[in-house]
Amino acid sequence: MDVSQITALIGAAASLLCTVVVGALTFFMKKTLASLEEADKRNAEDIKTLDKNLNDLKADLPLIYVTREDYIRVMNRVEDKLDQILYGGKVKGKEE
Repeated sequence: MDVSQITALIGAAASLLCTVVVGALTFFMKKTLASLEEADKRNAEDIKTLDKNLNDLKADLPLIYVTREDYIRVMNRVEDKLDQILYGGKVKGKEE
């Protein structure tokens, strides 16, 4: 083998090596992108589920919990009734 044949052989081997490396990189990039797209779809589905749950919670919230103002109003009524029972008909310091 002369120098030109060895040079051609080394060039072909280098070209083959570059092709294999580029092919491997392309394969792993496609695999990574597919994985990211799948994760993105799962996240979108999770977001839809959370959005639905949040909307359900917003709808149920007034039926489940008492606002501060409602609590104060009801407790004032209870205190007034207890005062009426305790003081025998007196309401807020007034006699009936």
